[in-house]
This record gives sequence, C-alpha cells and structure tokens, in this order.
Amino acid sequence: MTFFGRKKRQDNDIENSSGSGHKRNVSTVSATQVLPKRCVYVNMPFPQAELDQYGEPKTQYAANKIRTSKYTLLTFLPKNLFEQFRRVANIYFLFVVLLQLVPMVGGQTDPILAALPLISIIAMTAIKDAFEDWKRHSQDNSLNKSRTIRLENWNNVNIPHGQSSRLGKLLNLGSYKNKGNNSVSGYKGSRSLGESDLTKNNAKWTASRWQDVKVGDIIRLKNNDSIPADVIILSTSEPDGLCYVETKELDGETNLKIRHCVSSTASLKSENDCERASFYVESEPPHSNLYSYTGVLRWPDQPGIENDQKIEPVSINNVLLRGCVIRNTEYAIGLVIFTGVDTKIMLNSGDTPSKRSRIEIETNFHVTMNFIILFLLCLGSAIADAIYYLKPTSSADFFENGGGNGDSANASGFFTFWVSLILFQNIVPISLYITIEMVKTVQAYFIYSDVDMYYEKLDYPCTPKTWNISDDLGQIEYIFSDKTGTLTQNVMEFRKCTINGVAYGLGETDTTRGAKLANPDQNSKVKDGVNLDAEKELMLTEMTKLFDNRYISSNPTFIDSKLYQDLRAADRQAKAIQDFFSALALCHTVLVEHPDENNPYKIDYKAQSPDEAALVGCARDVGFVFLERFQDTLTIELMGERKEFTLLNVLEFNSTRKRMSVILRPPEGGVVLLCKGADSVIYERLEKGRQTKLREETLVDLEAFANEGLRTLCIAYRVISDEEYNVWVKNYEEAASSIYDREEKIEQACEMIEHSLILMGGTAIEDRLQEGVPECIATLARAGIKIWVLTGDKTETAINIGFACNLLQKDMLLIVISASDKESAKRQLDEALDKFFGPNAENKNSKHALIIDGETLKHALDKKIKPQFLELGKRCQSVVCCRVSPLQKAKVVGMVKEGLNVMTLSIGDGANDVSMIQEANVGVGIAGEEGRQAAMAADYAFAQFRFLEKLLLVHGRWSYIRIAEMISCFFYKNIVWTIAMFWYQIWAGFSAQYLYDYTYIMLYNLVFTAFPVMFLGAFDQDVDAKTSLKYPQLYKRGILQEDFTKSKFWLYVLDAIYQSAICFFVSFGIFQFGSSHPTGLTNNGLTDLGTMVAGSVIATVNIYVGLNTMNWTWMAFVIIVMSILSFYAWVELYSIWSSLGFFRLDLILFSELDFWFGVVLAVFISILPRYTVKYLHKTYWPTDTDIIREKIRKEKKTKRKRIIDLETEEDKVPITGSGRILDNNSFNTSSITINDDMLSDSSLSDTPIKKEQVIPKLPKITTIPRGRTISLRSEEQVYHMQSGNRQSFTGFAYSSEESSFETFRKSVYRPTKPHLLRKTHHRSNTTTAIEEETINRKSYLSTTSLNRSQTLPNTLFRRMSPSPSRSPSPNRSQRYDDDRRLRSEGEEVELSVMSPSTPSTPSTPPS
Repeated sequence: MTFFGRKKRQDNDIENSSGSGHKRNVSTVSATQVLPKRCVYVNMPFPQAELDQYGEPKTQYAANKIRTSKYTLLTFLPKNLFEQFRRVANIYFLFVVLLQLVPMVGGQTDPILAALPLISIIAMTAIKDAFEDWKRHSQDNSLNKSRTIRLENWNNVNIPHGQSSRLGKLLNLGSYKNKGNNSVSGYKGSRSLGESDLTKNNAKWTASRWQDVKVGDIIRLKNNDSIPADVIILSTSEPDGLCYVETKELDGETNLKIRHCVSSTASLKSENDCERASFYVESEPPHSNLYSYTGVLRWPDQPGIENDQKIEPVSINNVLLRGCVIRNTEYAIGLVIFTGVDTKIMLNSGDTPSKRSRIEIETNFHVTMNFIILFLLCLGSAIADAIYYLKPTSSADFFENGGGNGDSANASGFFTFWVSLILFQNIVPISLYITIEMVKTVQAYFIYSDVDMYYEKLDYPCTPKTWNISDDLGQIEYIFSDKTGTLTQNVMEFRKCTINGVAYGLGETDTTRGAKLANPDQNSKVKDGVNLDAEKELMLTEMTKLFDNRYISSNPTFIDSKLYQDLRAADRQAKAIQDFFSALALCHTVLVEHPDENNPYKIDYKAQSPDEAALVGCARDVGFVFLERFQDTLTIELMGERKEFTLLNVLEFNSTRKRMSVILRPPEGGVVLLCKGADSVIYERLEKGRQTKLREETLVDLEAFANEGLRTLCIAYRVISDEEYNVWVKNYEEAASSIYDREEKIEQACEMIEHSLILMGGTAIEDRLQEGVPECIATLARAGIKIWVLTGDKTETAINIGFACNLLQKDMLLIVISASDKESAKRQLDEALDKFFGPNAENKNSKHALIIDGETLKHALDKKIKPQFLELGKRCQSVVCCRVSPLQKAKVVGMVKEGLNVMTLSIGDGANDVSMIQEANVGVGIAGEEGRQAAMAADYAFAQFRFLEKLLLVHGRWSYIRIAEMISCFFYKNIVWTIAMFWYQIWAGFSAQYLYDYTYIMLYNLVFTAFPVMFLGAFDQDVDAKTSLKYPQLYKRGILQEDFTKSKFWLYVLDAIYQSAICFFVSFGIFQFGSSHPTGLTNNGLTDLGTMVAGSVIATVNIYVGLNTMNWTWMAFVIIVMSILSFYAWVELYSIWSSLGFFRLDLILFSELDFWFGVVLAVFISILPRYTVKYLHKTYWPTDTDIIREKIRKEKKTKRKRIIDLETEEDKVPITGSGRILDNNSFNTSSITINDDMLSDSSLSDTPIKKEQVIPKLPKITTIPRGRTISLRSEEQVYHMQSGNRQSFTGFAYSSEESSFETFRKSVYRPTKPHLLRKTHHRSNTTTAIEEETINRKSYLSTTSLNRSQTLPNTLFRRMSPSPSRSPSPNRSQRYDDDRRLRSEGEEVELSVMSPSTPSTPSTPPS
C-alpha cells in the first residue's frame, strides 16, 4: 500500500523496549513478552553487543529438527520405568518383590517367580509405549528429512560458524571472527533496500532437508509445498505480492487464506537479489497464538544520513507458518524467523489437558480400602502369631530352632506381619490397570467403528482422541453447546435485508413455515404464502429490464421483485439500495474463484467466515458483483457498469471488535469508510442526533428478522476528508509498527476513525438447523440431561433457534436477565429466585428457561453473585447465554462443573469453543465448516450434533456399566482368593504358610480369572442399542451413579468373605480325614487341599462374573468354561513334572469322587445366596433395566410364537394377493403393557439432582397428563427481570403436541434413526404390550423427562403465535411512501458516493 514506503518517525515503543523487562499492558499476545525480542539480520553485521568474545552470535536458536516422541534408545528404559512407577500400586508390588528377597521374610519364595507378575505387567505396558513411540519416531524422521529449497553459498550471519570447535573455543585454540559484512551502503538497484558492499554472486537455490534449515535462512517455496518453518514472506510470483495458503494442518480450516509479502522486499526475485539485499527484522519472542505476530522490518535509508532507517510493520498476514501448504502460487521467497520447537505449530502441539475419568478417581477409594483390609489381615496374623509364640505347647518348640520366627513374641509377630504382607499381596489386583487400559481401548475402537456416527459427506467417523474417559460418557448431566455450526449447519443463506427503513426479502425460514403449518387458524390472518418460483421469475424479469446480470447463480436465496421496482424509480430509495449492495460487494476479504474454466461468468467466493461469503454472494446475485482484487484495486460490476476502487486499509474483524471496516477511495475521489458488524456495536458508533427514525425502523426490522431465527448484521458508512485520513493513517502506521501491545494500539487507532457512522441498513442470514438436532435434544432431555446453549448471537436469534431445536418450549416461562452493573444483576437474580422458586412462588410446578446476555454474564460470574446465578440456572430446565465470549464459555462450564460437582460435556465446532471444550469433563468437537480446531482439541470428534445421542445413550452408558461392573468384580475375585488363605492360617498357627502352590498365585490374575472379567468390561450389554435409544431414561442410572458406589463395593466384599469361607471350609471338611489311593498315597496333604480350594475359588469367581454378565452369548459361555478348565489343564500339565509334593497329583485328585463332589458343593453353596438375592431383586424390586429386559424377552417369545402359528396356519389359510396372512388386530392382545403410573415420577423433573441427598432406591418420575390444558403462559411467556414486565414472545415456537406439524417436520428434518418412524409392530424386538403383573413396579422410566410433554418422540416442535413482522407484506409500498413523505418533511438521510450514477457531494451534517 502507498503508505508502507514512507519514512519512519521515531518509534519510542520499540527503541525503549529492547530489554527483557519490558512492562506491557493487557494484550492478546501471551506472556512471552518477558522474553527478549529477536533480531534476524540479512547481509548486515551483528552489533558488537550481540557477539561473544569469539565473534559468534551469543544467541543460539532452536534447530529445525523436531522430536515429538517421548523416548530415545538411551532414555527409554529409565524414563519408561519412571513413568510406570509413578503409580502407587506398582510401587507397592515392587516393595513386595524386594521384601521377598529378605531371607527372614521371603526365603521360601523364588525371587524370579515372585517378580514375574510385576515384570509381565511392566513389560506389556513398556511394549505398548515403545510401539506408540516408534510410530512417532517414524513420523518425525519422515518430516525432518522432507526436502525444501534453500539459498546456499551465502553468509547467514545469524548462526555460529564454529559450532564443531567448541572445545577449541574453551581452550582458546581457534580464531573466530564474524563472517558478516562490515558495512552497508545504499542499494542503488532497489527503491527501498540497502545493499551489502561485499557481493559475491555465488548464491544459488539448493535442495535441502527441513532439519538443516536455520533461523535467517532464505527459502524458496513452490506451489503445493509444505512450509518447513515460520517464515516472513519477502516476495511472491504474484504481481500484487499475494500468496495463497492452506492452513488445514494448523487449524483444520480447508478454505484458502491470503497472505501478503512485505512490500519493501517485493522486488527480491532471484538469488542475486537476495544476496545483495541488506536489512534486519526485529521480531517478538515465540508464542503460541496462531493469529498474532508483531515484527518490524528495518533497512538503511538514503546513504549518508546516519541513524536514519526506514521501517515497515510485519503482521501475521505477512507470515507463513510451519505446517501450512502453498496453493495457487507459483513460488514464494521467505526469511526463516522461527524454527523447530519455536514454531507456532510446535508450541500448540501440547497434549489436550490430562483428564481422568470419575470412576478412575473413585477407584482410589477401593484401592485404599483393599490396603486397609490387607493391613488388618497382616496385623491380625502378627498378633495371633505372637499369642501362639507365648503358648508353652507351641509346635515351634519341637520343629523350629529358637521356638519361632524371632527371639521373642514381639520379634516373631513383627516378622509375621511382613511375611503376611507377601502372602496376602494379591488382595490388591496387580493387573487391574492394564486390564482397564485394554478394555477402554476396545471401547474406543467400537466407538470409532460405529457406522451410525460416520458422516459420509466429510468422510469422517466418530474419532476418540482420549481413550481413558469413555465411562464418563455414561454419566453426563450437563451439556454445554455452541449454536452456530454445532446446532446449525453453518451454511449461510442470505434471506432478507432492510435498506433505509424498508424491509426486502420474501424467502421464508424453516421457523416461519413450521409456525404456519402448526397453527393454521392463527396464521389465517397473516398474509398467505408467496409462490417463490413465480416471484423469482418476476424478479429476474424486473432485473432484465434494468441490466443484464451475467454472474447470477443458478439458485439465488434472496428473492423480492420489489427491490428492482424500487431501483427503477431512480429516487433516494434507489440510491440507498445501490449504496447498500455496493457496500456488501466491497466490505470484505473474500477470494474469487472460477470453478469452471469454460464459463468465466461463474464465480464462487471463498471466505474465512460463511457469513461473509453469503453477503458477497447475495450482492453478486442482485447485480453488484465483486470481480477481482489486484494489488490495492478492487474491481466490481455495479448493475452492469464496471468500477474500480482503491483499497487503502482493512480494519479486520475479531471477537473483541465484532465488526470489520474497509477504507476505500472511489473512482470519483474522496475517502469512504464502510463498516459492518453486530447491531449493538454499529449503533454505538452512529453519529449522534441523526437518523433517529431510521434507527428505530431498522431496529424493528432487525428484531423481526431475529424472531424468525435469522442472524443479523448492520451496514454503515462514513465519508472522510483527506486531511482527517492523512492524520489518522500516521497514527495507524505507528500502531501497526509497534512490537509490543500492537493489537491494543491498533484498536485505539480504529476507534479514532470508526465513529460518526451513517446507518445504511441491515442483513438477515439464515443458518439452518442440522439434520436430527430437534430429535436429539428431545431424547437427551428425556434422559435427564440438561442442555445450556452458549452462543455469540443476539438474544432474539438464540431464543428462536432454541424453540426450533426443542431446547425451549411453549409452556416454559422465559426468565430474561439483562443488567448493566453488578448491583442490578444481583438484584434481578435474587428477585427471580424468590419470585419463581421461593416459598411464595407462583406456579411452582411450571417449567422455566433462563436467558442471559454476555454483559450480564460478566457480572453474574463474579464471586459474590455466582452462587445466585448457579442456583437459578440449576433450577431452570434450559439455559441460553447470548453474546458470550470464548473465555466466558469456559468460565460458565467451570462454574457448573465445580459448583454442582456434576459431569459436564462441552460441544463446539470453532476455535472460540476450544477453551470450554478443554474445561469440561468431556470435550466433543464438531468437524464442520469453521475448521477443525475444536475437533483437534476435543476428547471425541464427529461431524454432526445428532451423533451425540448415540455416543452418550449407547456407547457412554454401555462403557459406564461395563467398567463399573468389571472393577467391582476385579476386587471381589482377589478378595475371595486372599481371604481363603487367611482361613487356613488358623490351622497353620498364623505362620504365614502358603495354602496354594505358588504357580496358582502367579497365574490366578493372568490366566485363570482374567478373561471373563475382561470380556464383561469390553462386550457386555444390558440392552441393545435400539432399546437404549428407545428408552433414554435408562441413562439416568449413570447420572445418579448407581452402578459404582461404596455400598456396592462393601456388598461385594461381604460376598467375597462368605464365598472364601465356603470354598475353604467345605474343602477342609472333606479332606480332614483323607482317603487312601490304590498306589498307597493319600490325598490329605497341603498340596491336595490347596488344589481343591483353588479349584473351588476359580470356578466360583468365574461363575459369579457370569452371573453378573447380562448378555450371555456363546462367546461369554466359552470364555467362562475355558477359564475354569484352564486351571485343571494346568494341574494336569504341572503334575507331570517331577516336582516334590506335586508329582502325579492329577492321578491322586482327579480320580477321587470326593474331590469333584467338594468342588461342586463349594461352588453351589457359594453361588446360591447371590443367585437367590438376584432373583428376588429382579422379581420384586426390579430396576428400569430389568423391566425393559423382561419386556424384550416376552416380545421375543411372542414373536416366536407368532412365527410358529403362522407356519402352522399356512396350509389352512390361503395367502391373499397382497401377501397378507394375518390381520394386526388378530394378534394376541393379552401381552403386558408398561403402565404409565408404574413409569411415572417427578423427582427428577422439577429439581436438579443433588448428590448430597439420600436418593431412594427407586425414585419415581411423574409424567405430564396426556390431555394437557393450554399453558397459562402462552400469552405472557417472557418475563424481563430488569423491568419486571411480562410480554408475549414475538417469535415462532412449536408445540410437541401438535400433530399438524408432523408433516412439515418430516419434510425438513429427516429422522436419522429408522426406528423413530417405524410402527411398533414392525420392530423385531418390541411390541406395544407388556404384562399387567408389572403394574406395581417402580421405575425411572417415563415417556417424558423434565416435564416434557407426553407425545411421540418424533413430534418435537412447539408452536407460538407468528411474529408481527414487518417483513414484506401487501401494504409495504404504502409504508414506504409514508416513510418517504415523512423524510421529505423533516429528516434528511445522507448517502454515500458509490452509486454508478454521478455521485452527489456528501452533505454536511446538521449542526
């Protein structure tokens, strides 16, 4: 641009902040400002202060060789062992192994055998880690050896040249001096750059590896090349210095971005140009912000003037980041500024914050309790041993030298304690953690492989990024969702606009069409629907009368022939329309693409924001076509007439500004600022005292658009004098040239020019809901999950989308909190709590929704007010937060997560959602139109919001139930095994004598009992996926955490103690007298007893696990039977070895009926109580799951009976032509049905779940009666806490009880699950009946949740009266004429100078 080449004024910000202690104000740049700035020199000598005593640069930069792997060959073993022994359980087992090396404690145990289980677990984990790290190494090596083109045979003064002789430096053996140039003179051949005196002309482009690239190198990138480091663009092949880059690998966005070369270096095209140029870059330190960079390029001015330098600011738009790809650009030359770990992609490559599942955290309690049980067992054995020591007739007097384990009772007890610790060590399961990891890996694979969550359009499956929190998916109570791109498609369509107070656009939204279908009586008074096809033809005819629009798309979304009728009038309104659409065609940063080479009139626009592409696309269809951007020239075609505008400045959009502006010079001269942004932002900057009536009318139109669910923006302009612009641009240059606090200074400069704006009008864009969103939200609500929507849209838009997606319903009272200060926010929150939830609240049983905007939210998140806000939000069924910032989203999630101690899930699709995704217990990213930043930062990623339904209700619930039962069974089986050895100590004098052979102990957790419990954790199902989705209320068990409790743990412990006693004492009783074998051997030895007890325990625990398995398949049966038989197979194999006391044990035991009788009897008595309790519980106190499982079993039985009856009647009943054999009414109607009273409860409907309350075993939920009366709040649905006024909501809402809307819903939102539309009798596993014997059962199940209406699940929308919108109506022309008459009498509206006709001189604002 023209002002980039001007002479640099004194830059105090840079000169005074060269030190590392620079103190700065708040900035978006990270806190790396405490680091010193970086200077990179090109063909210039280093300042002496930056050289060491050998003439080398003091600062050494990171190499470009990257390593993302954890280990190397040298560090793998120590580092991996350190990582594994950070687990307390592994330290415990290592301590036990070391304890067995002590002769007095573990002398009877082979140390190798003792360490084998621990070694196996450590080895398996190490192999897994090594394999994962080997893949990282392979990827790193492939990347580091990639090729790029680098300038060689020239002197890069930024890198030391004696690095290989550091020892020589220390010994002062080498003589080093700076190899850079000693002087700089003016570069005569260039307008702007200095030239080195020493020109060798030896430089050439050479292929090089990425890992060899250094800071200060100059590289040449070709089209489709990946960028090896962060580089500043010096020049490109494009005449205007543009470079197109794809950032998909960096932020997931697939649309191309525009980058510009530094204008002062645009003439560097060849090797010699680069070798002769002389300049340096003053850069900020490395930081992780992908969207921010501040630097300055300096070079000498005209020769002979000392200390005078020219300067050009360098921003992120002049930088290519590592990981991006050059597109549509022949070549680009760049200067390497950051390498290796200093590049932004590496600084952002840190892992997602480490998350631990709730069950994993609560497992610590179980482990602690097991340690306590172990301590009590050891302590009891030690005390008992000391007592036995003091007995005068102890066996130790006869068999042990010294009478026991020590010289005294205390010493004997002390040694017995530690020996018992070795004996009972298996009570803490050594293989628990590795089993959990394996099971969760399998669960992650199932999620990834689910075709129902695969999105074919993007070829994107549901991808688990964090594998260890799958069970958390089954306990989610609060979901925090973004709106745009998450609930909606983020595919924008321009529908309506308001220009100079007149609304245009006849396109109806899904919301308005649905309202008409849902309530035809109320809408009969409203204008009948318009034939859009006919209106489109009329519009094209009217357009043709004015001009020929060759660039119009085949399917324009904006339709209104009245626009061209007004254009043809050639009056003030026509000029306003021209200026409005000209602004849309000019105020943007889009790229022009020609997808069809054979059709030059087919134009597509690529933009960073879908809104921006929709605005420019609509301007094209109307006849105001943006054709191209060449250097600083914008070419547009206005109603067939081509015009060129000079682009002076672009004031870019960001989440703080909420607006973007361009400063142009029209062909007629002058300077014009065009600005578009949120209505609140634009209205604050309008010229005071002008356009009062126009502002009100435009605001009414915008509110009407928002009530139809449309996204609105305002368009404004300002004419600037040359004198004002020249003064401002100097301030802007200084701000843009700052290294520190550049963004704040630029924002201040923008405020100086973006004021006194003239309002032109507003736009309305439709962002349609994603497919299946209403069904999904309704199902999740029935599951007991509360959904909060956090969006940046205005309140009216968010509310209408809330109604459309079933988040808000007609019978809800919307509590609107809007405050400008803390006192007002606190007062409104207190009043809302007292009025609607206090002791004197009106209609306590009604449903409420909370609506709060970002400004109020800022105050509500204050520590003093947060409790009231949290309490109010907890009591409301739905919450919508509008105009929120990314930081506020994260704070809201953190407030609910910590304040209520609940499981939270955040879901979003954009970079502004990353903070809340990482804050929640589970983060889900949508891979959509805004890129994949959210998907990359999330724990789970998929392409459509509706997939959340199956992820939570099916996979999440399964994972929670499986993991909870698996861990409980894991602890149970180890306690049974260990306590049985404790019973034996009574007869062993508490001498810590082993009951089992040591090989049994070693293989117990690795082979004999490992696979049934692992199968339970990986494959078990209580009900299938279809049933889980049909009865979402089953999910509430996870919210209430009923499957993994402390009471359940202690019940399993009691079960284990009982079963261990049975297994031991039955075997001990049978073997007490022994029996003789034909060979002369007896079977009353310790080995025989231990084998019988071990066989009983192994069979008991495996059958017990099978008893807790709910989905008995052939695989489950085979695994349990094979696990039991594996023990006897091992005894058979082991007895062949000539081991003392074990030789041919199989012949002694397996041939005795006593042995088999004892095992069967012990197993039967052990399992019988558990089986009895389970039977009684399922029969008389069933859970929801038991009821549904019984229902499914009866349906299957009924279905089989029908098939048999049909086969029997085939020969008797002739088949009709239609193939129908049996009428539906002839089916047996005596089947049972679930009674509504049995499945009704209100305990979870009106008040949130409180973890501190004692929850009954089977709380009830009350359903809303099917014949609901008209809501009391249908006319006064919105309550504004600020004013205390009620009002009727002016938007469109739907009623889930209106069947008239069903046809429309089916046509717009195609159900994603086939079973949602099938009739019940078509299901393979379900019918409409269930037996009356279940009438008195209690259940969580109800047809609704959170008091939602009792209807079919696929009738989801609610209805409200249509908006009294001013959108195009029959009397619009009359209104326009009245408005024009009023303006002619009083108000003067000033317009811009951009119309194709001869512009009028901007009028002076009235004083």
